[in-house]
This record gives sequence, C-alpha cells and structure tokens, in this order.
Amino acid sequence: MKTIFDLRKEQEAEIYEAIQSLYDEPLKVVSLAEKSINECIGCWDCWLKTPGKCVMKDPMAEIYPDYINSDTVILLMDAAQGFINHKAKAFFDRSIPHYHPYIIIEDGECHHLSRYKSYPDMVFYYDTKGLTIQEENVIEDYLYRTAYQFKSKAYRIIKDVSLQLRLLESRKAKRQAVEFNSVEPMEKLVIYNGSPRRSGSNSTLILEKVHEVLGNKVEIRDLKRRDKWEEWAMTFKNEDHVMFFMPLYVHAMPSHLMKFMEKLEPSRGSISFFVQSGFPESSQSYYLEAYFQQLSLRLGRTYVGTAIKGGVEGLQIRPAKSQEKTIEPMVNSIVNLMSEGSFNQNDISQLAKPIKLGKGMEILFKVFSKLGLVNFFWNQQLKENNAYEKRFDCPYLCLNKGSTKSEIL
Repeated sequence: MKTIFDLRKEQEAEIYEAIQSLYDEPLKVVSLAEKSINECIGCWDCWLKTPGKCVMKDPMAEIYPDYINSDTVILLMDAAQGFINHKAKAFFDRSIPHYHPYIIIEDGECHHLSRYKSYPDMVFYYDTKGLTIQEENVIEDYLYRTAYQFKSKAYRIIKDVSLQLRLLESRKAKRQAVEFNSVEPMEKLVIYNGSPRRSGSNSTLILEKVHEVLGNKVEIRDLKRRDKWEEWAMTFKNEDHVMFFMPLYVHAMPSHLMKFMEKLEPSRGSISFFVQSGFPESSQSYYLEAYFQQLSLRLGRTYVGTAIKGGVEGLQIRPAKSQEKTIEPMVNSIVNLMSEGSFNQNDISQLAKPIKLGKGMEILFKVFSKLGLVNFFWNQQLKENNAYEKRFDCPYLCLNKGSTKSEIL
C-alpha cells in the first residue's frame, strides 16, 4: 500500500493525479488539511506506559496504522520561515511510538531500536516558493536525516515540467556556513524556553540555574505560555538580544517552537540558539544548527552562534554533583556570551564533545548491554508501570508484517 498524507493548508487534486503517474498502483490519500495534530510533549507514555501506542486522541493517532502498514508514504508539506512548517514537524515528532526507547550505536551515533520489522519508504514534497537555495538544501538534508533515523529510504518529489522522483543521499550538515558575529556586551538577554514538557523539563532546570547566576540580566519566557505568544511575537521586534533554548526533537526543534517562530518578523538585534539533547554526541544536532544559521538571515538578525550540548537526558535524577558538572559549563557559556557579545568558540567546542562516539565507547556499550545495564532504566520504568510484558508490542501492525522482538537488546 502506498499512502499520501497531505499536511498542506491548500490542497489541489491535480497534485494527486501527478503523483499517481509516478506509481503503478492506486494511492490512498489521507487528508489532514482541516485536522489539527497535537504536539508531542515528551511524556514518554508511548515508551513506558502503553508501549508503541500514543496516548493522545487526535487525527494523528488515527492514521498510525496507515503509516506503518504502507510500503511507501508520501508526505505533502508546507514550508514556513525557511523550514518545514510546524504541522509537518508535529507529524515527525509524533512518530516516536514506532520505535523503542532502547538504543543501538551506528556509525558513532545513538539510534532508537526499531519496533517494527520494516518501515515505509518516505517521499517528500514541498513547495519551494520563497525559499533560498540554502534553505532548500537545509530542508532536504533534514528530511534525509529524519528518514535515516526512521529506518526508511528517503525520496523527494521535484516539480519541474513534470514531477520527478529523486533518491536523497547522505550529506553532512553545513556547519557554520554563517559566521559568528559579535555585538556589544549584553545588558539583557531574553531567553525563550522551547521545551514542551509539562513537568520534569531539563531545559527548565538548566535555565533556572542561568537565572540564579545572571538574575535580572536575563528574562526567561516559557513557550508553553501560549496566551503570551502574540505579545511576545510583537516585543521580539524590539528586543536587542534573544536566545532560543530547546531540547532536540527528531533532529530539530519541537513543533510548538516552530509554530512560535512562524510568527516572528525580521528585526534588528542579535540572535543565538542553545540545543541540549539526550544523545551524548553533538552530531545529532548539526542539521538543526544549519537551519538556525539560515533563520538568522531570514530574520535579519546578527547571528552570534549556536551552542550544542549532548548527554543531558536523565539530568533530573542524577546526584547533585553530577547535575552541577553538566549544568555549570552550559551556564558559563551563556555568561560569556553576554559579556563577549557572541558565543565563545572554545566554550561551545568543549560543550559539543563528543561529536561522535569513539570505538572505545562502542565497545563499552556492548559490554554494558550484555550485562543488562544499558536498558536497566527503561526496563525498570516499564515494570513500575506494569508494561514490561508489553514492551515488544506492535499495536498498529497488520498481520502481513512482522515485529522485531528478536532484535531487542
């Protein structure tokens, strides 16, 4: 089965006919134009309470079987602010139930283990009107990377005289394509907290420490306060220095943060970004860094850098000294940003280590896996939620597809 998921605001039937010409079998069309997709809030219930099944009750949850049981999914998306828009991003974020919390290492990077035996090829189509060539490349690289993590082949439909299907290939993210610039020392920095978690947010914990050190020199705005979005989007234009601080979600920002960014208009001032992720290696965040460089140009702001820090997951439950060891250099990098007018290259280079996991770490990982230590936290949580026996469930699977129980570490 081949399925079109149409996420665009304006849908024209002609595109379905044109895409149909690329395939020799009927295509199922799932229209999500008039339907909202709730944003992933990082609750982990789909991993720890109802394995493989999202607890949200919305149109996205209804179409999971169509996705998993297709051999090809064709995603029609809108672009916004030089990237895929928030609805398309929510679609990707909400796809995490299809994978296990368990981790494997591939090419020096952490990947979530497959829940299902196979996944559909992913075919992407988006209108390039208003996009620069650099932005188009950033989107393409991001979509390839997402499909790669989703265990899928990636294709893009190119609209020329006729539609053409092109296989996407791996490319390194173009890091620091936009040079760091420096501004005057910052008297005040407005930091937007982009974590979607309702509780237990690592971003919030880190930013509380930032506020303890810098006091009223920083104003922290939590983007879960949606009632303030219109006001903040207006005041953004008059703020001299802003930072967006967020967890990494499916190689980019959480979808609600993208939705807020779509409201922003070009203005003067500096802009910086801080990305923290659960994976220890920073390479996972470079595709997002590449976008933020382009976003700074689109917004007309002076780009003063992106800091990336991996290995932050589980911060809340670590002993106090371990927490401090992780948080202190992050706080110091923001302190130095304000005093120097841009991120200090040495600071962010140190934060970014390791870029990828070395062979020694891979060996240790295998040893810990055999000892049952790698998955101890996840299995303990599953047991506490009376979900351990269901951890291999494949709830959206039709009978003609298999699971991967034997592959679980």
